Amino acid sequence: MKKPRYMEELLKIIFAWLGFMFVCSGILCVLGVMKPSAHSMIQDPTILGIVFSALGILFLFAHFIFKGIAHRKNKIYSDLMLNGTKVQGEVEKVYLQWYVQFGKQSPYRIVYKYRYQDKEYRHKSGLLWEKPDLAAGDRVVVYVNDSGKSAMQLFF
Repeated sequence: MKKPRYMEELLKIIFAWLGFMFVCSGILCVLGVMKPSAHSMIQDPTILGIVFSALGILFLFAHFIFKGIAHRKNKIYSDLMLNGTKVQGEVEKVYLQWYVQFGKQSPYRIVYKYRYQDKEYRHKSGLLWEKPDLAAGDRVVVYVNDSGKSAMQLFF
């Protein structure tokens, strides 16, 4: 499986699995395979199945929202790399985003700044799954557009 470039791609995967599992649990409850526990607020298996299925559908809806956002971000990134204005940027810091994991691995992110049309901007890179060979103060190539979006080129 391809590692996600953006947090929305990671959330898309999480919500897809949650939605799938809740819908499956709801179906199993309606069929009578899963029964509510004695401590459950809902004691009727059919109603519990409907509740689980409704939650699953909500999670799947969130999956599609994150999928759309990730698709838009990938499209903007591709457009910037093809048609963006090339400017010099500077790395401010490289850090491990330890609270995010995918396959027991945490991604790195780069905070960079650049000047465009006499204005200074600060942005973060997407999720990088291998430690970049950059440090604070290093120069990088940044592609920008007039709406303030940017994409950093890591490998020359």
